[in-house]
Amino acid sequence: MLLPDRSFDAIVIGGGHNGLVAAAYLGKAGRRVLLLEASASLGGALSTGEISPDYRVSTGPHLVDALPRQIEKDLKLAKHGLRYAVRRVPAIALDRDKQHIVLSTRRADLEIMRRHSAADADAYVAHVARMKAYAALLTPLLGEALPSATADRLRAALRKLVWRAGLLGSSSLEALLRQVPGSIGDFLDDTFETPLLKGALALDALLGSREGPYAAGTVLAAIYRESLRASSTGPHSIEGGLGAFIDALAAAAAHFGVVIRTSSTVKRILVDDDEAKGVETEDGEIFEAPLILSSAHPRATMLGLVGAKHLDAGLTKRLFHISDSGATAKLNLALDGLPTIQGLSPVEYGARLLVAPSLQSLDEAFSCFKHGDFSSDIAMEVTIPSVGDAPLAPAGQHVMSIVIQYAPYAARGGWEENRDRLIDRVIETLSIYAPDLKQRIVAGELMLPPDIERKFGLPGGNWYHGDMEIDQLLMFRPAPELARYRTPLKGLYLCGTGSHPGGGISGLPGQLAAQAAMSDRRRA
Repeated sequence: MLLPDRSFDAIVIGGGHNGLVAAAYLGKAGRRVLLLEASASLGGALSTGEISPDYRVSTGPHLVDALPRQIEKDLKLAKHGLRYAVRRVPAIALDRDKQHIVLSTRRADLEIMRRHSAADADAYVAHVARMKAYAALLTPLLGEALPSATADRLRAALRKLVWRAGLLGSSSLEALLRQVPGSIGDFLDDTFETPLLKGALALDALLGSREGPYAAGTVLAAIYRESLRASSTGPHSIEGGLGAFIDALAAAAAHFGVVIRTSSTVKRILVDDDEAKGVETEDGEIFEAPLILSSAHPRATMLGLVGAKHLDAGLTKRLFHISDSGATAKLNLALDGLPTIQGLSPVEYGARLLVAPSLQSLDEAFSCFKHGDFSSDIAMEVTIPSVGDAPLAPAGQHVMSIVIQYAPYAARGGWEENRDRLIDRVIETLSIYAPDLKQRIVAGELMLPPDIERKFGLPGGNWYHGDMEIDQLLMFRPAPELARYRTPLKGLYLCGTGSHPGGGISGLPGQLAAQAAMSDRRRA
């Protein structure tokens, strides 16, 4: 018999944001919960790091884009220290001719859009309304567990979807189903004239994806992202960077009684008669619980911690074939002052700055990416978080956070030969818009997909634990047998980003997995 501190109602593996959300919900429901994190600190890729003394920035992703207000309220995150530097960070498409486009339906922003194309200003208003209608159909599916794959349950889900479509207009569902298989490039070409507007909207849809703008199914990526954002009104910038977001989640979990242990690597999940019974750590410690929730990558959980001997051959094969090679790099810069972005008003420096001049430039970048290279015209999302959160840098100085799209995992000729070349290319591209940027750089840190994999334990350097593509979403995420958080082993659940609804910083996989586990336990 285990000592009392070795036996819990639930064990959560992994202290990223989904693991913390799952643990907090379990603790809030009165369960005795142990959370085990392999690293010395919580959060994984969601952390705030120091580039240079007194210059701090979100190490990986830099915005909370999809956290539902309900999770924030349930876990009392404001009480536990969550503060927003900027709510609903606007997006601006940077223009080489200084006629930047704010992606907004405000009258003043539409007037600027009209300078590019009067037709596009009107089309953009209609486009936003259409995307919101599509998102309204999909959003409820992302905020709840998927129905089980029985005929009755699927029919009921379909009836529910049709009913929602009826509330939005009889043509909404038909239009959505017609658009989903298409490419975002063709969709935007059919809608707009302005190359800059099309490039920015496509980049926003594809950020983090390994697909090009003309790949089939990429319209769904745009709708899916809009759907995830709908319940949060995001994206938001967090005071103190994303490490502060993790601190708030950890404080909430601790408030609900969760025992958190860092530097505790789980070696294996203990299985007896097809039932998960507990875990063993690398240090040989054994902890038991009737509920085990893993926020690790589905393949690492099922094949690494459980073992293929407990799974059927078909599931093992599907886990091996999860597509998860990364496509983004992250460059963080410490600056001795605010760079001059010509044509940008002072208040606009706090926006998401999208660098994607056209669909053609994105397609060229994608083509280079497929061949292990990067384009001369780097596509990227840029933020200067210190504009809204001054303590991130010394007085009068700043930090810049850059997500680089289409950075291959394996560069042709190796990254040793190409690392500096990529940095130079990014700085050269940004200097088109901010000519004094290079002179302002104090220090920098580049993380390539292999660095992200090594530092944060993310296979392929993919932040999403699996591509967010049409064949790895909804009932296919991460595999049909695992799409509802449950696994073939009684008591074992998946609660990480690799589970429905997937990528974006939402906490939904953690919340929904915890609810599924507690529901099953009540019925047991």
